[in-house]
Amino acid sequence: MRALRVWLVCLLGLLPGWVLAQTAPDVRIVVDVSGSMKQNDPGNLRANALDLAAILLPQEARGSIWTFGTTVANPVPDAGVDDAWRQRVSRLMPQLTDYQQFTDIEQALTRAAAAPPQGPNRHLILLTDGMIDLPATGGDKRAQDAASRQRVIDELAPELAAEGVTVHLIALSRNVDLPLLEQVAQTTGGLAAVADTPDQLLRAFLDVLDRILPGDQVPIDAQQRFTIDDDIQAFNALLFHAPNADSPVLIAPDGQRYSRDDHPGRVEWQSSDRYDLIKVPEPMSGEWRIEGAIGDDSRVGIQADIALRSTALPATLYRGFTTPLDVWLEAKGQRLEGDALPAGLAVRAELRDLDGNLLSQTTLSPQAGHFRGELPGAEQLGNARLVITARSERLIRQRVQTVNVVAALSAELSQDGSRIVIRANHPELNADNTRLSAELTGSPLTVERIDARTWAIEVPRTDPNASLPVTISAEADLDGRTWHFDLPIVRLNPEAGVGLTGADLSRAVKSQQREQDDSLGSGSDDSFTDGLSASQMADAAVAKAREGWQVARPYVERYAQRPVTWGVIALLVLLLLLERWRRAVSRRRRARRSEPSL
Repeated sequence: MRALRVWLVCLLGLLPGWVLAQTAPDVRIVVDVSGSMKQNDPGNLRANALDLAAILLPQEARGSIWTFGTTVANPVPDAGVDDAWRQRVSRLMPQLTDYQQFTDIEQALTRAAAAPPQGPNRHLILLTDGMIDLPATGGDKRAQDAASRQRVIDELAPELAAEGVTVHLIALSRNVDLPLLEQVAQTTGGLAAVADTPDQLLRAFLDVLDRILPGDQVPIDAQQRFTIDDDIQAFNALLFHAPNADSPVLIAPDGQRYSRDDHPGRVEWQSSDRYDLIKVPEPMSGEWRIEGAIGDDSRVGIQADIALRSTALPATLYRGFTTPLDVWLEAKGQRLEGDALPAGLAVRAELRDLDGNLLSQTTLSPQAGHFRGELPGAEQLGNARLVITARSERLIRQRVQTVNVVAALSAELSQDGSRIVIRANHPELNADNTRLSAELTGSPLTVERIDARTWAIEVPRTDPNASLPVTISAEADLDGRTWHFDLPIVRLNPEAGVGLTGADLSRAVKSQQREQDDSLGSGSDDSFTDGLSASQMADAAVAKAREGWQVARPYVERYAQRPVTWGVIALLVLLLLLERWRRAVSRRRRARRSEPSL
Protein backbone atom coordinates (compact mmCIF):
# COMPACT_ATOMS: atom_id res chain seq x y z
CA MET A 1 0.00 0.00 0.00
CA ARG A 2 2.92 2.39 0.67
CA ALA A 3 4.14 1.91 -2.90
CA LEU A 4 0.63 2.60 -4.12
CA ARG A 5 0.50 5.86 -2.14
CA VAL A 6 3.84 7.01 -3.56
CA TRP A 7 2.74 6.14 -7.08
CA LEU A 8 -0.54 7.99 -6.74
CA VAL A 9 1.17 11.12 -5.45
CA CYS A 10 3.16 11.10 -8.66
CA LEU A 11 0.04 10.35 -10.67
CA LEU A 12 -1.13 13.89 -9.94
CA GLY A 13 1.54 14.91 -12.43
CA LEU A 14 -0.70 13.43 -15.13
CA LEU A 15 -3.09 16.32 -14.62
CA PRO A 16 -2.09 19.34 -16.71
CA GLY A 17 -1.30 22.57 -14.91
CA TRP A 18 -4.15 24.48 -16.56
CA VAL A 19 -6.65 21.98 -15.09
CA LEU A 20 -5.35 22.23 -11.55
CA ALA A 21 -5.20 26.01 -11.75
CA GLN A 22 -8.72 26.53 -13.06
CA THR A 23 -10.72 23.66 -11.55
CA ALA A 24 -11.64 23.20 -7.89
CA PRO A 25 -13.95 20.19 -7.72
CA ASP A 26 -15.95 19.38 -4.62
CA VAL A 27 -15.74 15.57 -4.34
CA ARG A 28 -17.94 13.74 -1.83
CA ILE A 29 -17.21 10.03 -1.50
CA VAL A 30 -20.17 8.03 -0.19
CA VAL A 31 -19.18 4.56 1.08
CA ASP A 32 -21.52 1.62 1.76
CA VAL A 33 -20.99 -0.05 5.16
CA SER A 34 -24.14 -2.20 5.07
CA GLY A 35 -24.14 -5.86 6.02
CA SER A 36 -24.46 -7.03 2.41
CA MET A 37 -21.03 -5.56 1.71
CA LYS A 38 -19.55 -8.29 3.92
CA GLN A 39 -20.41 -10.76 1.16
CA ASN A 40 -20.14 -8.44 -1.85
CA ASP A 41 -16.85 -6.79 -0.80
CA PRO A 42 -15.04 -9.46 1.25
CA GLY A 43 -11.66 -7.98 0.36
CA ASN A 44 -12.71 -4.52 1.61
CA LEU A 45 -11.92 -2.85 -1.69
CA ARG A 46 -13.64 0.22 -0.29
CA ALA A 47 -10.56 0.89 1.86
CA ASN A 48 -8.38 0.83 -1.26
CA ALA A 49 -10.87 3.11 -2.99
CA LEU A 50 -10.73 5.70 -0.22
CA ASP A 51 -6.97 5.54 -0.14
CA LEU A 52 -6.86 6.02 -3.90
CA ALA A 53 -9.23 8.96 -3.79
CA ALA A 54 -7.38 10.68 -0.97
CA ILE A 55 -4.18 10.63 -3.00
CA LEU A 56 -5.66 11.25 -6.45
CA LEU A 57 -7.47 14.45 -5.53
CA PRO A 58 -5.37 17.59 -6.10
CA GLN A 59 -4.87 20.05 -3.28
CA GLU A 60 -7.05 22.59 -5.09
CA ALA A 61 -10.04 20.28 -4.56
CA ARG A 62 -12.39 19.97 -1.62
CA GLY A 63 -13.30 16.57 -0.27
CA SER A 64 -15.46 14.76 2.28
CA ILE A 65 -16.17 11.14 3.19
CA TRP A 66 -19.61 9.77 4.03
CA THR A 67 -20.63 6.31 5.20
CA PHE A 68 -24.09 4.79 5.12
CA GLY A 69 -26.03 1.66 5.98
CA THR A 70 -29.05 1.97 8.23
CA THR A 71 -27.89 5.50 9.08
CA VAL A 72 -25.70 8.12 7.40
CA ALA A 73 -22.52 9.55 8.95
CA ASN A 74 -19.92 12.10 7.87
CA PRO A 75 -16.69 10.94 9.54
CA VAL A 76 -14.46 13.16 7.37
CA PRO A 77 -16.19 16.56 6.98
CA ASP A 78 -15.73 18.85 4.00
CA ALA A 79 -12.30 20.50 3.83
CA GLY A 80 -9.54 21.35 1.43
CA VAL A 81 -7.53 18.33 0.31
CA ASP A 82 -4.21 18.51 2.14
CA ASP A 83 -1.98 16.19 4.17
CA ALA A 84 -4.12 16.59 7.29
CA TRP A 85 -7.28 15.68 5.34
CA ARG A 86 -5.56 12.62 3.85
CA GLN A 87 -4.47 11.47 7.31
CA ARG A 88 -8.07 11.68 8.53
CA VAL A 89 -9.11 9.49 5.60
CA SER A 90 -6.41 6.93 6.44
CA ARG A 91 -7.62 6.70 10.04
CA LEU A 92 -11.13 5.97 8.77
CA MET A 93 -10.21 2.60 7.24
CA PRO A 94 -11.07 0.35 10.26
CA GLN A 95 -14.58 1.83 10.45
CA LEU A 96 -15.47 0.40 7.03
CA THR A 97 -15.93 -3.07 8.52
CA ASP A 98 -18.26 -1.84 11.27
CA TYR A 99 -21.23 -3.14 9.32
CA GLN A 100 -24.81 -1.97 9.66
CA GLN A 101 -27.83 -4.06 8.86
CA PHE A 102 -29.54 -2.13 6.05
CA THR A 103 -28.74 -0.07 2.92
CA ASP A 104 -30.41 3.32 2.58
CA ILE A 105 -29.01 4.69 -0.67
CA GLU A 106 -31.72 7.35 -0.93
CA GLN A 107 -30.87 8.92 2.41
CA ALA A 108 -27.12 8.71 1.73
CA LEU A 109 -27.31 10.57 -1.58
CA THR A 110 -29.75 13.12 -0.20
CA ARG A 111 -27.67 14.07 2.85
CA ALA A 112 -24.29 14.02 1.10
CA ALA A 113 -25.54 16.26 -1.72
CA ALA A 114 -27.36 18.69 0.59
CA ALA A 115 -24.42 19.33 2.93
CA PRO A 116 -22.68 22.71 2.64
CA PRO A 117 -21.03 24.20 0.72
CA GLN A 118 -23.56 24.33 -2.10
CA GLY A 119 -21.09 25.51 -4.72
CA PRO A 120 -20.61 24.44 -8.35
CA ASN A 121 -18.72 21.41 -9.62
CA ARG A 122 -20.02 18.99 -6.98
CA HIS A 123 -19.30 15.30 -7.62
CA LEU A 124 -20.63 12.39 -5.59
CA ILE A 125 -18.78 9.07 -5.92
CA LEU A 126 -20.96 6.28 -4.53
CA LEU A 127 -19.25 2.98 -3.63
CA THR A 128 -21.86 0.32 -3.06
CA ASP A 129 -23.21 -3.08 -3.94
CA GLY A 130 -26.21 -1.21 -5.35
CA MET A 131 -29.07 -2.90 -3.49
CA ILE A 132 -31.63 -0.80 -1.62
CA ASP A 133 -32.60 -2.56 1.62
CA LEU A 134 -34.58 -0.54 4.19
CA PRO A 135 -35.65 -1.52 7.71
CA ALA A 136 -39.28 -2.62 7.89
CA THR A 137 -41.54 -0.03 9.53
CA GLY A 138 -44.69 -2.08 9.96
CA GLY A 139 -45.74 -2.21 6.31
CA ASP A 140 -44.74 -4.26 3.32
CA LYS A 141 -40.93 -4.13 3.34
CA ARG A 142 -40.63 -5.11 -0.30
CA ALA A 143 -42.98 -2.29 -1.27
CA GLN A 144 -40.99 0.16 0.86
CA ASP A 145 -37.72 -0.81 -0.86
CA ALA A 146 -39.35 -0.46 -4.27
CA ALA A 147 -40.81 2.94 -3.37
CA SER A 148 -37.41 4.24 -2.23
CA ARG A 149 -35.80 2.98 -5.40
CA GLN A 150 -38.44 4.72 -7.49
CA ARG A 151 -37.98 8.00 -5.61
CA VAL A 152 -34.26 7.87 -6.30
CA ILE A 153 -34.90 7.44 -10.04
CA ASP A 154 -37.92 9.71 -10.49
CA GLU A 155 -37.31 12.49 -7.95
CA LEU A 156 -33.86 12.56 -6.36
CA ALA A 157 -31.71 12.08 -9.46
CA PRO A 158 -33.51 14.82 -11.46
CA GLU A 159 -33.25 17.18 -8.45
CA LEU A 160 -29.50 16.58 -8.18
CA ALA A 161 -29.08 17.11 -11.92
CA ALA A 162 -30.97 20.42 -11.71
CA GLU A 163 -28.58 21.53 -8.94
CA GLY A 164 -25.53 20.61 -11.02
CA VAL A 165 -24.54 17.63 -8.88
CA THR A 166 -22.90 14.77 -10.80
CA VAL A 167 -23.18 11.26 -9.36
CA HIS A 168 -20.64 8.58 -10.30
CA LEU A 169 -21.50 5.07 -9.14
CA ILE A 170 -18.95 2.29 -8.70
CA ALA A 171 -20.40 -1.10 -7.77
CA LEU A 172 -18.00 -3.29 -5.84
CA SER A 173 -19.78 -6.50 -6.78
CA ARG A 174 -21.55 -8.20 -9.66
CA ASN A 175 -24.56 -8.51 -7.33
CA VAL A 176 -25.83 -5.03 -8.16
CA ASP A 177 -29.02 -3.27 -9.15
CA LEU A 178 -27.31 -2.14 -12.34
CA PRO A 179 -30.40 -0.47 -13.87
CA LEU A 180 -30.63 1.76 -10.77
CA LEU A 181 -26.98 2.78 -10.99
CA GLU A 182 -27.17 3.43 -14.72
CA GLN A 183 -30.30 5.57 -14.47
CA VAL A 184 -28.92 7.74 -11.67
CA ALA A 185 -25.60 8.19 -13.48
CA GLN A 186 -27.34 8.93 -16.76
CA THR A 187 -29.69 11.52 -15.25
CA THR A 188 -26.90 13.40 -13.43
CA GLY A 189 -24.23 13.10 -16.13
CA GLY A 190 -21.98 10.67 -14.24
CA LEU A 191 -20.45 7.25 -14.84
CA ALA A 192 -21.60 3.83 -13.66
CA ALA A 193 -19.14 0.94 -13.49
CA VAL A 194 -18.66 -2.45 -11.84
CA ALA A 195 -15.28 -3.05 -10.19
CA ASP A 196 -14.79 -6.27 -8.27
CA THR A 197 -10.98 -6.46 -8.41
CA PRO A 198 -8.30 -3.96 -7.34
CA ASP A 199 -7.27 -3.42 -10.99
CA GLN A 200 -10.85 -2.70 -12.05
CA LEU A 201 -11.26 -0.34 -9.11
CA LEU A 202 -8.14 1.56 -10.12
CA ARG A 203 -9.42 1.79 -13.68
CA ALA A 204 -12.85 3.01 -12.51
CA PHE A 205 -11.34 5.74 -10.34
CA LEU A 206 -9.03 6.87 -13.14
CA ASP A 207 -12.04 6.99 -15.47
CA VAL A 208 -13.99 9.10 -12.96
CA LEU A 209 -11.01 11.40 -12.45
CA ASP A 210 -10.68 11.84 -16.23
CA ARG A 211 -14.23 13.21 -16.23
CA ILE A 212 -13.74 15.44 -13.19
CA LEU A 213 -10.31 16.70 -14.30
CA PRO A 214 -9.87 16.04 -18.04
CA GLY A 215 -6.42 16.30 -19.63
CA ASP A 216 -4.57 15.69 -22.88
CA GLN A 217 -2.63 12.58 -23.84
CA VAL A 218 -0.57 11.34 -26.75
CA PRO A 219 -1.46 7.84 -27.99
CA ILE A 220 0.75 4.77 -27.69
CA ASP A 221 0.65 2.83 -30.97
CA ALA A 222 0.70 -0.93 -31.54
CA GLN A 223 4.53 -0.92 -31.66
CA GLN A 224 4.59 0.87 -28.28
CA ARG A 225 5.74 4.18 -29.75
CA PHE A 226 4.54 7.70 -28.96
CA THR A 227 5.44 11.10 -30.39
CA ILE A 228 6.51 14.15 -28.39
CA ASP A 229 6.46 17.51 -30.19
CA ASP A 230 8.45 20.60 -29.28
CA ASP A 231 5.40 22.26 -27.67
CA ILE A 232 5.18 19.62 -24.91
CA GLN A 233 6.72 20.79 -21.65
CA ALA A 234 6.57 17.44 -19.81
CA PHE A 235 5.06 13.99 -20.11
CA ASN A 236 4.07 11.34 -17.61
CA ALA A 237 4.12 7.71 -18.79
CA LEU A 238 1.90 5.46 -16.66
CA LEU A 239 2.84 1.95 -17.80
CA PHE A 240 1.05 -1.15 -16.50
CA HIS A 241 2.69 -4.55 -16.72
CA ALA A 242 2.26 -8.12 -15.47
CA PRO A 243 2.72 -8.67 -11.71
CA ASN A 244 6.39 -8.82 -10.73
CA ALA A 245 7.52 -8.42 -14.36
CA ASP A 246 10.57 -6.32 -15.13
CA SER A 247 9.90 -2.61 -15.41
CA PRO A 248 9.62 -1.26 -18.97
CA VAL A 249 12.40 0.81 -20.53
CA LEU A 250 11.91 4.17 -22.25
CA ILE A 251 14.03 4.85 -25.32
CA ALA A 252 14.40 8.50 -26.32
CA PRO A 253 14.56 9.70 -29.96
CA ASP A 254 18.38 9.89 -29.71
CA GLY A 255 18.58 6.28 -28.51
CA GLN A 256 19.20 7.05 -24.83
CA ARG A 257 17.67 4.35 -22.61
CA TYR A 258 15.74 5.31 -19.47
CA SER A 259 15.34 2.42 -17.02
CA ARG A 260 14.13 2.24 -13.46
CA ASP A 261 17.68 1.95 -12.16
CA ASP A 262 19.45 4.13 -14.73
CA HIS A 263 17.86 7.42 -15.82
CA PRO A 264 18.78 11.12 -15.78
CA GLY A 265 18.45 12.86 -12.42
CA ARG A 266 15.72 15.19 -13.64
CA VAL A 267 13.48 12.18 -14.42
CA GLU A 268 11.19 10.93 -11.63
CA TRP A 269 10.55 7.17 -11.66
CA GLN A 270 8.13 5.41 -9.34
CA SER A 271 7.79 1.65 -9.59
CA SER A 272 5.46 -1.04 -8.22
CA ASP A 273 4.90 -4.71 -8.97
CA ARG A 274 2.13 -3.86 -11.51
CA TYR A 275 3.02 -0.46 -12.95
CA ASP A 276 5.65 2.23 -13.40
CA LEU A 277 5.14 5.98 -13.56
CA ILE A 278 7.85 8.00 -15.29
CA LYS A 279 7.73 11.80 -15.27
CA VAL A 280 10.01 13.40 -17.87
CA PRO A 281 10.33 17.23 -17.82
CA GLU A 282 11.44 19.08 -20.96
CA PRO A 283 11.53 15.90 -23.04
CA MET A 284 13.38 15.59 -26.34
CA SER A 285 10.97 15.96 -29.27
CA GLY A 286 10.55 13.05 -31.65
CA GLU A 287 9.51 9.41 -31.48
CA TRP A 288 9.88 7.65 -28.12
CA ARG A 289 9.67 3.87 -27.70
CA ILE A 290 8.70 1.59 -24.84
CA GLU A 291 10.60 -1.66 -24.47
CA GLY A 292 8.87 -4.46 -22.55
CA ALA A 293 5.27 -5.68 -22.52
CA ILE A 294 2.77 -3.13 -21.19
CA GLY A 295 -0.96 -3.30 -20.43
CA ASP A 296 -3.81 -1.80 -22.45
CA ASP A 297 -4.57 0.84 -19.80
CA SER A 298 -1.10 2.39 -20.13
CA ARG A 299 -1.15 6.06 -21.06
CA VAL A 300 1.07 9.08 -21.64
CA GLY A 301 -0.31 12.31 -20.20
CA ILE A 302 1.19 15.60 -21.34
CA GLN A 303 1.55 19.24 -20.31
CA ALA A 304 1.62 21.54 -23.34
CA ASP A 305 0.66 25.04 -24.43
CA ILE A 306 -1.42 23.77 -27.35
CA ALA A 307 -4.31 21.71 -25.96
CA LEU A 308 -7.34 19.89 -27.33
CA ARG A 309 -10.70 21.33 -26.29
CA SER A 310 -14.31 20.36 -26.93
CA THR A 311 -17.83 21.11 -25.88
CA ALA A 312 -18.87 18.99 -22.90
CA LEU A 313 -18.50 15.33 -23.84
CA PRO A 314 -21.56 13.37 -22.73
CA ALA A 315 -21.15 10.68 -20.09
CA THR A 316 -24.04 8.73 -21.63
CA LEU A 317 -24.47 7.68 -25.25
CA TYR A 318 -27.61 6.01 -26.61
CA ARG A 319 -27.51 2.78 -28.57
CA GLY A 320 -28.17 3.43 -32.25
CA PHE A 321 -28.20 7.25 -31.90
CA THR A 322 -25.50 9.56 -33.23
CA THR A 323 -23.56 11.90 -30.92
CA PRO A 324 -22.69 15.46 -32.10
CA LEU A 325 -19.09 16.56 -31.47
CA ASP A 326 -17.45 20.00 -31.58
CA VAL A 327 -13.64 20.11 -31.10
CA TRP A 328 -10.91 22.73 -31.45
CA LEU A 329 -7.28 23.47 -30.54
CA GLU A 330 -6.45 26.16 -28.03
CA ALA A 331 -3.18 27.90 -27.09
CA LYS A 332 -3.00 29.89 -23.86
CA GLY A 333 -6.77 30.26 -23.76
CA GLN A 334 -7.17 31.33 -27.39
CA ARG A 335 -8.78 29.14 -30.06
CA LEU A 336 -6.52 28.50 -33.04
CA GLU A 337 -7.92 29.06 -36.52
CA GLY A 338 -6.78 29.78 -40.04
CA ASP A 339 -3.01 29.90 -40.49
CA ALA A 340 -2.50 29.43 -36.74
CA LEU A 341 -3.66 25.82 -37.01
CA PRO A 342 -1.00 23.18 -37.66
CA ALA A 343 -0.82 22.38 -41.38
CA GLY A 344 -2.72 19.26 -42.40
CA LEU A 345 -4.55 18.91 -39.10
CA ALA A 346 -7.16 16.13 -39.07
CA VAL A 347 -9.48 15.28 -36.18
CA ARG A 348 -10.98 11.83 -35.69
CA ALA A 349 -13.37 10.41 -33.10
CA GLU A 350 -13.65 6.74 -32.17
CA LEU A 351 -15.70 4.77 -29.69
CA ARG A 352 -13.97 1.63 -28.37
CA ASP A 353 -14.98 -0.90 -25.76
CA LEU A 354 -12.78 -1.46 -22.70
CA ASP A 355 -10.86 -4.18 -24.59
CA GLY A 356 -9.98 -1.72 -27.35
CA ASN A 357 -12.38 -3.06 -30.01
CA LEU A 358 -13.74 -0.41 -32.38
CA LEU A 359 -17.48 0.24 -32.01
CA SER A 360 -17.90 3.35 -34.18
CA GLN A 361 -15.80 6.11 -35.75
CA THR A 362 -15.97 9.34 -37.75
CA THR A 363 -13.77 12.10 -39.14
CA LEU A 364 -14.69 15.63 -38.01
CA SER A 365 -14.95 18.40 -40.62
CA PRO A 366 -13.10 21.74 -40.24
CA GLN A 367 -15.38 24.78 -39.87
CA ALA A 368 -13.74 28.14 -39.00
CA GLY A 369 -11.39 26.76 -36.36
CA HIS A 370 -13.84 24.13 -35.15
CA PHE A 371 -13.98 20.48 -36.13
CA ARG A 372 -17.53 19.16 -36.10
CA GLY A 373 -19.32 15.95 -36.91
CA GLU A 374 -21.51 13.15 -35.58
CA LEU A 375 -20.26 9.91 -34.09
CA PRO A 376 -22.42 7.02 -35.36
CA GLY A 377 -24.39 5.17 -32.72
CA ALA A 378 -22.99 1.93 -31.29
CA GLU A 379 -24.99 -1.24 -30.69
CA GLN A 380 -22.99 -2.65 -27.77
CA LEU A 381 -24.22 -1.62 -24.32
CA GLY A 382 -21.99 -0.93 -21.32
CA ASN A 383 -18.85 1.09 -20.61
CA ALA A 384 -16.80 2.32 -23.56
CA ARG A 385 -14.14 4.93 -24.24
CA LEU A 386 -14.69 7.94 -26.48
CA VAL A 387 -11.32 8.84 -28.03
CA ILE A 388 -10.82 12.12 -29.91
CA THR A 389 -7.50 12.49 -31.73
CA ALA A 390 -6.16 15.63 -33.45
CA ARG A 391 -3.17 14.81 -35.66
CA SER A 392 -0.90 16.75 -37.98
CA GLU A 393 2.69 16.38 -39.13
CA ARG A 394 3.73 18.71 -36.33
CA LEU A 395 1.76 17.44 -33.31
CA ILE A 396 -0.79 15.02 -31.94
CA ARG A 397 -3.29 15.55 -29.12
CA GLN A 398 -5.76 13.05 -27.71
CA ARG A 399 -8.64 13.24 -25.24
CA VAL A 400 -10.06 10.01 -23.75
CA GLN A 401 -13.34 9.95 -21.81
CA THR A 402 -15.17 6.89 -20.50
CA VAL A 403 -18.88 6.80 -21.33
CA ASN A 404 -21.88 4.59 -20.65
CA VAL A 405 -23.72 3.26 -23.71
CA VAL A 406 -27.36 2.65 -22.75
CA ALA A 407 -30.58 1.78 -24.54
CA ALA A 408 -32.65 4.76 -25.70
CA LEU A 409 -35.66 3.15 -23.99
CA SER A 410 -35.49 0.77 -21.04
CA ALA A 411 -38.10 -1.78 -20.00
CA GLU A 412 -38.36 -3.33 -16.54
CA LEU A 413 -40.67 -5.98 -15.13
CA SER A 414 -42.40 -4.99 -11.89
CA GLN A 415 -41.55 -6.99 -8.79
CA ASP A 416 -44.95 -8.70 -8.76
CA GLY A 417 -44.61 -9.55 -12.46
CA SER A 418 -47.93 -7.91 -13.37
CA ARG A 419 -46.65 -5.10 -15.61
CA ILE A 420 -43.70 -3.91 -17.63
CA VAL A 421 -42.70 -0.27 -17.21
CA ILE A 422 -40.97 1.41 -20.17
CA ARG A 423 -39.02 4.63 -19.68
CA ALA A 424 -37.43 6.98 -22.17
CA ASN A 425 -33.71 7.33 -21.45
CA HIS A 426 -32.91 9.47 -24.47
CA PRO A 427 -33.77 13.06 -23.47
CA GLU A 428 -35.65 13.79 -26.71
CA LEU A 429 -37.90 10.73 -26.70
CA ASN A 430 -41.42 11.15 -25.36
CA ALA A 431 -45.00 10.01 -25.87
CA ASP A 432 -45.56 12.59 -28.62
CA ASN A 433 -42.81 11.34 -30.94
CA THR A 434 -42.43 7.70 -29.92
CA ARG A 435 -44.66 4.74 -30.78
CA LEU A 436 -44.33 1.38 -29.03
CA SER A 437 -45.56 -2.12 -29.80
CA ALA A 438 -45.16 -5.33 -27.80
CA GLU A 439 -45.78 -9.05 -28.27
CA LEU A 440 -45.89 -12.13 -26.05
CA THR A 441 -45.17 -15.26 -28.11
CA GLY A 442 -46.72 -13.61 -31.15
CA SER A 443 -49.79 -12.16 -29.45
CA PRO A 444 -49.93 -8.34 -29.29
CA LEU A 445 -49.96 -6.59 -25.92
CA THR A 446 -51.45 -3.18 -25.16
CA VAL A 447 -48.99 -0.38 -24.37
CA GLU A 448 -50.51 2.42 -22.27
CA ARG A 449 -49.09 5.89 -21.70
CA ILE A 450 -48.39 6.76 -18.05
CA ASP A 451 -46.83 10.20 -18.50
CA ALA A 452 -44.80 12.11 -21.08
CA ARG A 453 -41.82 9.71 -20.88
CA THR A 454 -43.25 6.54 -19.33
CA TRP A 455 -45.41 3.68 -20.62
CA ALA A 456 -46.73 0.47 -19.08
CA ILE A 457 -47.77 -2.94 -20.35
CA GLU A 458 -50.21 -5.01 -18.31
CA VAL A 459 -49.14 -8.60 -18.89
CA PRO A 460 -51.50 -11.60 -18.76
CA ARG A 461 -51.15 -14.37 -16.22
CA THR A 462 -48.88 -17.14 -17.50
CA ASP A 463 -47.58 -20.46 -16.27
CA PRO A 464 -45.21 -19.51 -13.40
CA ASN A 465 -42.92 -22.38 -14.37
CA ALA A 466 -42.24 -20.95 -17.83
CA SER A 467 -40.01 -17.96 -18.55
CA LEU A 468 -41.66 -16.29 -21.57
CA PRO A 469 -40.25 -13.48 -23.75
CA VAL A 470 -41.93 -10.13 -24.30
CA THR A 471 -40.51 -8.36 -27.35
CA ILE A 472 -40.88 -4.59 -27.54
CA SER A 473 -40.24 -2.42 -30.60
CA ALA A 474 -40.14 1.35 -30.93
CA GLU A 475 -40.46 3.88 -33.73
CA ALA A 476 -39.52 7.52 -33.09
CA ASP A 477 -39.57 10.72 -35.16
CA LEU A 478 -36.51 12.87 -34.41
CA ASP A 479 -34.67 15.53 -36.39
CA GLY A 480 -36.71 14.95 -39.53
CA ARG A 481 -36.14 11.21 -39.70
CA THR A 482 -37.79 8.07 -38.33
CA TRP A 483 -35.81 5.77 -36.05
CA HIS A 484 -36.65 2.07 -35.65
CA PHE A 485 -35.15 0.01 -32.84
CA ASP A 486 -35.83 -2.95 -30.58
CA LEU A 487 -35.63 -2.95 -26.80
CA PRO A 488 -33.87 -5.75 -24.92
CA ILE A 489 -36.12 -8.78 -24.37
CA VAL A 490 -38.12 -8.76 -21.12
CA ARG A 491 -38.83 -12.17 -19.60
CA LEU A 492 -41.94 -12.97 -17.63
CA ASN A 493 -41.24 -15.25 -14.66
CA PRO A 494 -37.49 -14.61 -15.05
CA GLU A 495 -36.60 -16.94 -12.18
CA ALA A 496 -38.48 -19.92 -13.65
CA GLY A 497 -36.41 -23.02 -14.21
CA VAL A 498 -37.51 -23.44 -17.82
CA GLY A 499 -38.13 -21.05 -20.65
CA LEU A 500 -38.84 -20.55 -24.32
CA THR A 501 -35.71 -18.46 -24.77
CA GLY A 502 -32.17 -18.53 -23.55
CA ALA A 503 -30.17 -21.51 -22.35
CA ASP A 504 -33.20 -23.56 -21.36
CA LEU A 505 -34.59 -23.70 -24.90
CA SER A 506 -32.66 -26.86 -25.72
CA ARG A 507 -34.61 -28.77 -23.10
CA ALA A 508 -38.28 -29.75 -23.30
CA VAL A 509 -40.52 -27.20 -21.60
CA LYS A 510 -42.76 -29.01 -19.16
CA SER A 511 -45.27 -27.85 -16.62
CA GLN A 512 -45.46 -29.59 -13.27
CA GLN A 513 -48.62 -31.44 -14.36
CA ARG A 514 -47.02 -32.69 -17.58
CA GLU A 515 -44.01 -34.00 -15.68
CA GLN A 516 -46.45 -36.06 -13.59
CA ASP A 517 -48.18 -37.35 -16.74
CA ASP A 518 -44.87 -38.33 -18.32
CA SER A 519 -43.91 -40.28 -15.23
CA LEU A 520 -47.06 -42.41 -15.83
CA GLY A 521 -45.78 -43.44 -19.24
CA SER A 522 -47.71 -41.06 -21.46
CA GLY A 523 -46.80 -41.51 -25.08
CA SER A 524 -47.42 -37.88 -25.93
CA ASP A 525 -44.62 -36.26 -27.95
CA ASP A 526 -45.75 -32.62 -27.50
CA SER A 527 -44.06 -31.96 -24.16
CA PHE A 528 -42.24 -28.98 -25.72
CA THR A 529 -45.43 -27.03 -26.25
CA ASP A 530 -46.35 -26.65 -22.56
CA GLY A 531 -49.95 -25.90 -23.57
CA LEU A 532 -49.07 -23.48 -26.39
CA SER A 533 -50.53 -23.79 -29.86
CA ALA A 534 -48.39 -24.56 -32.91
CA SER A 535 -48.58 -20.93 -34.05
CA GLN A 536 -47.57 -19.70 -30.59
CA MET A 537 -44.60 -22.06 -30.63
CA ALA A 538 -43.59 -20.74 -34.04
CA ASP A 539 -43.86 -17.18 -32.73
CA ALA A 540 -41.77 -18.14 -29.72
CA ALA A 541 -39.12 -19.57 -32.05
CA VAL A 542 -39.11 -16.29 -33.98
CA ALA A 543 -38.74 -14.40 -30.70
CA LYS A 544 -35.86 -16.70 -29.81
CA ALA A 545 -34.11 -15.95 -33.09
CA ARG A 546 -34.73 -12.24 -32.64
CA GLU A 547 -33.26 -12.27 -29.16
CA GLY A 548 -30.24 -14.23 -30.39
CA TRP A 549 -29.68 -11.66 -33.13
CA GLN A 550 -29.87 -8.81 -30.59
CA VAL A 551 -27.10 -10.48 -28.61
CA ALA A 552 -24.97 -11.42 -31.63
CA ARG A 553 -25.51 -8.29 -33.73
CA PRO A 554 -22.83 -6.01 -32.16
CA TYR A 555 -20.24 -8.79 -32.42
CA VAL A 556 -21.14 -9.64 -36.03
CA GLU A 557 -21.05 -5.98 -37.05
CA ARG A 558 -17.82 -5.36 -35.17
CA TYR A 559 -15.92 -8.28 -36.66
CA ALA A 560 -17.37 -7.61 -40.11
CA GLN A 561 -15.41 -4.33 -40.12
CA ARG A 562 -12.10 -6.18 -39.82
CA PRO A 563 -10.30 -7.33 -43.01
CA VAL A 564 -8.92 -10.36 -41.18
CA THR A 565 -12.49 -11.59 -40.63
CA TRP A 566 -13.16 -11.78 -44.37
CA GLY A 567 -9.75 -13.37 -44.89
CA VAL A 568 -10.60 -16.15 -42.44
CA ILE A 569 -14.02 -16.65 -44.09
CA ALA A 570 -12.39 -16.86 -47.53
CA LEU A 571 -9.86 -19.39 -46.24
CA LEU A 572 -12.60 -21.56 -44.73
CA VAL A 573 -14.59 -21.47 -47.99
CA LEU A 574 -11.45 -22.43 -49.94
CA LEU A 575 -10.74 -25.34 -47.59
CA LEU A 576 -14.35 -26.52 -47.94
CA LEU A 577 -14.13 -26.45 -51.74
CA LEU A 578 -10.81 -28.31 -51.68
CA GLU A 579 -12.30 -30.96 -49.41
CA ARG A 580 -15.32 -31.43 -51.73
CA TRP A 581 -13.00 -31.67 -54.75
CA ARG A 582 -10.83 -34.28 -52.97
CA ARG A 583 -13.87 -36.40 -52.17
CA ALA A 584 -15.17 -36.17 -55.76
CA VAL A 585 -11.79 -37.31 -57.13
CA SER A 586 -11.71 -40.17 -54.63
CA ARG A 587 -15.20 -41.35 -55.68
CA ARG A 588 -14.24 -41.31 -59.39
CA ARG A 589 -11.12 -43.37 -58.69
CA ARG A 590 -13.16 -45.97 -56.74
CA ALA A 591 -15.69 -46.12 -59.60
CA ARG A 592 -12.96 -46.84 -62.16
CA ARG A 593 -11.44 -49.59 -60.02
CA SER A 594 -14.83 -51.31 -59.67
CA GLU A 595 -15.47 -51.61 -63.46
CA PRO A 596 -15.21 -55.29 -64.72
CA SER A 597 -12.43 -56.25 -67.14
CA LEU A 598 -13.45 -57.38 -70.66
